[in-house]
Amino acid sequence: MTAAPRPRRVLLIHGAWHGAWCWERVLGPLRVLGYEPEAIDLPGHGRSAEPLTDLHGDADAVRARLDAIGEPTLLVGHSYGGMVITDAGTHDAVAGLVYVAAYLPDTGETVMDLFTVPALPTGERPSELVAAVRFSHDRSEMRLHGDGVAGAVYGDCDPATQQWAIARLDAQSTASFTQAPRRVAWSSQPTVYVVCTQDRTIPVWRQRRMAVHAERVIDLPASHSPFLSMPERLAGVIAEADPASGTSRAGRSGDADSKHAPTPATTSDKPRSNQEDHDLRLGY
Repeated sequence: MTAAPRPRRVLLIHGAWHGAWCWERVLGPLRVLGYEPEAIDLPGHGRSAEPLTDLHGDADAVRARLDAIGEPTLLVGHSYGGMVITDAGTHDAVAGLVYVAAYLPDTGETVMDLFTVPALPTGERPSELVAAVRFSHDRSEMRLHGDGVAGAVYGDCDPATQQWAIARLDAQSTASFTQAPRRVAWSSQPTVYVVCTQDRTIPVWRQRRMAVHAERVIDLPASHSPFLSMPERLAGVIAEADPASGTSRAGRSGDADSKHAPTPATTSDKPRSNQEDHDLRLGY
């Protein structure tokens, strides 16, 4: 069997309230590993002059960038960015998907659906971020506010980095959390899920529940934002997730070759079993 061409390009998609700036520390390490990485601002975020849009508008922006790239690309999504790459990831240029502490929806699921569940698993905690969400008067936008943001999103970052990041957070459209992807790219693309095991925004039990859709799971001992707290290790994990790297699979069977992992992150071929869920709503 002919090996899949190794993607030289990596397209990094930020999560809610963030921008391309959050990936800055990962770009250099990825270049050292032989990739051409690029982080883009979704509409209304970072340096984008476009208005905020919804999930489908965000995904269309990613697909437009993939049109321009036009060569095999590893598509990486963080947090809400997982919703975006789920919709955009069927593009012909996509060579694989990497979800970093990200929402990985099934057909018809929204971010709100993934937060609306019947019961908190015994001994587990809910997201710490929900208390920090503030809606605009017309409820069309959401912002993060309060002392809890630093610990929930950047828990293992130094105080200077926490404040640097918080100062750059934008508004997020509520519609982006209430739409489902039009396509489910993980059903046809090589898919790896990176579980951040110290995450207080999307708790680990919640990540593992979504990761059942991935071919492979890699554990990273990080908070919700490893691109800031351990960018070199995250770059190594992204390289490991590359379906052409020899340490990731393009199929759903066989053993992962974890001995070549460039970081001490824990890997497994099968996600842990589903756990019960918790009823957690962002003000709805």
